[in-house]
Amino acid sequence: MIGTAREIALEMFRCSDLDGEKYVFASWNRNDIRSMCVDWDLNNEDLDEVMRRLSSCLESGADIGQIHTIVETMLDERRAKRTVTVPAASLEMVMKLAGSELKRIADSAGQGGVSSEVTLKEEVKIMQSLCAALEA
Repeated sequence: MIGTAREIALEMFRCSDLDGEKYVFASWNRNDIRSMCVDWDLNNEDLDEVMRRLSSCLESGADIGQIHTIVETMLDERRAKRTVTVPAASLEMVMKLAGSELKRIADSAGQGGVSSEVTLKEEVKIMQSLCAALEA
């Protein structure tokens, strides 16, 4: 259950067997989660989302590892949806470099009698390295 201390206490008082049954409660607030997840810069909205997801997980039990898993999943979802702005000059430079490299490979293949398969493999390798550079 997620809620204020009052809401949680009232819910517990609604139980009929409070006198005989022992309970263990784990409670986390935003600051607790923030301190467990110092590697991430989480804002209050992120922390609320972690608490909401944690609440649904707690129905079967949870620990700090689950909190970290929730945060990592949430941030992975955010990364998958992200957009990146690249300055036009940088993009132009990358395109010029790619064009120059492709021309060099084509010239090398034409002059040295290299097969198109080898040339294609080289082109793919160059494009993958350019993609890696753009992702960094």
